[in-house]
Amino acid sequence: MKRLKELRENKHLTQAQLSKFLNISASTIGMYEQGRRFPDEILLKNIAQFFNVSLDYLLGLSDISCTVENFIVQQEKSNKTVNTECTPDEQELLKLYRELPYEGQVTVKTIAKTQHDLYVKPKCNEKAI
Repeated sequence: MKRLKELRENKHLTQAQLSKFLNISASTIGMYEQGRRFPDEILLKNIAQFFNVSLDYLLGLSDISCTVENFIVQQEKSNKTVNTECTPDEQELLKLYRELPYEGQVTVKTIAKTQHDLYVKPKCNEKAI
Protein backbone atom coordinates (compact mmCIF):
# COMPACT_ATOMS: atom_id res chain seq x y z
CA MET A 1 0.00 0.00 0.00
CA LYS A 2 2.01 2.86 -1.36
CA ARG A 3 -0.40 5.43 0.01
CA LEU A 4 -0.02 4.20 3.58
CA LYS A 5 3.69 5.00 3.57
CA GLU A 6 3.04 8.35 1.90
CA LEU A 7 0.38 9.30 4.46
CA ARG A 8 2.52 8.14 7.37
CA GLU A 9 5.54 10.11 6.19
CA ASN A 10 3.43 13.21 5.54
CA LYS A 11 2.39 13.09 9.21
CA HIS A 12 6.05 12.61 10.21
CA LEU A 13 5.27 9.32 11.92
CA THR A 14 7.51 6.31 12.22
CA GLN A 15 6.11 2.84 11.62
CA ALA A 16 6.36 2.25 15.37
CA GLN A 17 4.36 5.38 16.18
CA LEU A 18 1.64 4.54 13.68
CA SER A 19 1.50 0.96 14.90
CA LYS A 20 0.69 2.19 18.42
CA PHE A 21 -2.22 4.28 17.12
CA LEU A 22 -3.58 1.34 15.14
CA ASN A 23 -2.80 -1.27 17.81
CA ILE A 24 -0.74 -3.47 15.50
CA SER A 25 2.99 -4.20 15.26
CA ALA A 26 5.46 -1.97 13.45
CA SER A 27 6.54 -4.92 11.31
CA THR A 28 2.93 -5.32 10.15
CA ILE A 29 2.92 -1.66 9.05
CA GLY A 30 6.12 -2.36 7.13
CA MET A 31 4.60 -5.38 5.41
CA TYR A 32 1.51 -3.34 4.44
CA GLU A 33 3.71 -0.61 3.00
CA GLN A 34 5.77 -3.15 1.04
CA GLY A 35 2.67 -4.90 -0.27
CA ARG A 36 3.59 -8.18 1.43
CA ARG A 37 0.39 -8.18 3.50
CA PHE A 38 -2.97 -6.44 3.25
CA PRO A 39 -5.09 -5.12 6.14
CA ASP A 40 -8.57 -6.46 6.77
CA GLU A 41 -11.70 -4.35 6.23
CA ILE A 42 -11.90 -3.04 9.79
CA LEU A 43 -8.26 -2.01 9.86
CA LEU A 44 -8.61 -0.34 6.45
CA LYS A 45 -11.45 1.78 7.84
CA ASN A 46 -9.38 2.62 10.92
CA ILE A 47 -6.40 3.66 8.80
CA ALA A 48 -8.59 5.83 6.56
CA GLN A 49 -10.22 7.46 9.59
CA PHE A 50 -6.86 8.01 11.28
CA PHE A 51 -5.51 9.85 8.25
CA ASN A 52 -8.90 11.42 7.48
CA VAL A 53 -8.90 10.17 3.88
CA SER A 54 -11.35 8.16 1.82
CA LEU A 55 -10.89 4.42 1.39
CA ASP A 56 -10.68 5.00 -2.37
CA TYR A 57 -7.71 7.30 -1.82
CA LEU A 58 -6.04 4.93 0.64
CA LEU A 59 -6.39 2.03 -1.81
CA GLY A 60 -5.10 4.11 -4.74
CA LEU A 61 -8.44 4.09 -6.57
CA SER A 62 -8.71 7.87 -6.47
CA ASP A 63 -6.34 10.79 -6.30
CA ILE A 64 -8.87 12.78 -4.27
CA SER A 65 -8.07 12.30 -0.59
CA CYS A 66 -11.05 14.23 0.72
CA THR A 67 -13.71 12.25 2.57
CA VAL A 68 -17.37 12.99 1.99
CA GLU A 69 -17.55 14.60 5.43
CA ASN A 70 -14.59 16.88 4.64
CA PHE A 71 -16.13 17.78 1.30
CA ILE A 72 -19.34 18.82 3.04
CA VAL A 73 -17.40 20.93 5.55
CA GLN A 74 -15.51 22.60 2.70
CA GLN A 75 -18.75 23.32 0.92
CA GLU A 76 -20.25 24.80 4.08
CA LYS A 77 -17.23 27.03 4.52
CA SER A 78 -17.59 28.32 0.98
CA ASN A 79 -21.34 28.91 1.56
CA LYS A 80 -22.37 26.58 -1.25
CA THR A 81 -24.78 24.53 0.85
CA VAL A 82 -28.47 25.08 1.51
CA ASN A 83 -28.22 24.87 5.30
CA THR A 84 -29.71 28.34 5.56
CA GLU A 85 -32.95 26.82 4.27
CA CYS A 86 -33.02 24.20 7.04
CA THR A 87 -34.99 24.68 10.22
CA PRO A 88 -33.04 24.58 13.49
CA ASP A 89 -34.36 21.03 14.11
CA GLU A 90 -33.19 19.93 10.64
CA GLN A 91 -29.78 21.51 11.21
CA GLU A 92 -29.48 19.68 14.56
CA LEU A 93 -30.44 16.35 12.95
CA LEU A 94 -27.93 16.91 10.15
CA LYS A 95 -25.17 17.78 12.62
CA LEU A 96 -25.90 14.69 14.72
CA TYR A 97 -26.05 12.47 11.61
CA ARG A 98 -22.69 13.73 10.34
CA GLU A 99 -21.04 12.95 13.66
CA LEU A 100 -22.16 9.31 13.56
CA PRO A 101 -19.88 6.54 12.31
CA TYR A 102 -20.87 4.92 9.02
CA GLU A 103 -22.81 2.12 10.74
CA GLY A 104 -24.86 4.66 12.70
CA GLN A 105 -25.61 6.62 9.53
CA VAL A 106 -26.89 3.45 7.86
CA THR A 107 -29.18 2.80 10.83
CA VAL A 108 -30.55 6.34 10.77
CA LYS A 109 -31.22 6.14 7.01
CA THR A 110 -33.03 2.83 7.44
CA ILE A 111 -35.22 4.25 10.20
CA ALA A 112 -35.92 7.42 8.20
CA LYS A 113 -36.90 5.42 5.10
CA THR A 114 -39.18 3.20 7.16
CA GLN A 115 -40.87 6.22 8.72
CA HIS A 116 -41.16 7.90 5.32
CA ASP A 117 -42.81 4.83 3.83
CA LEU A 118 -45.17 4.60 6.80
CA TYR A 119 -46.24 8.24 6.97
CA VAL A 120 -45.61 9.76 3.55
CA LYS A 121 -45.74 7.03 0.92
CA PRO A 122 -48.93 5.01 1.47
CA LYS A 123 -49.32 1.63 -0.15
CA CYS A 124 -52.04 1.05 -2.79
CA ASN A 125 -55.43 1.92 -1.25
CA GLU A 126 -54.09 2.99 2.14
CA LYS A 127 -53.96 6.58 3.32
CA ALA A 128 -50.91 8.19 4.82
CA ILE A 129 -51.18 8.46 8.59
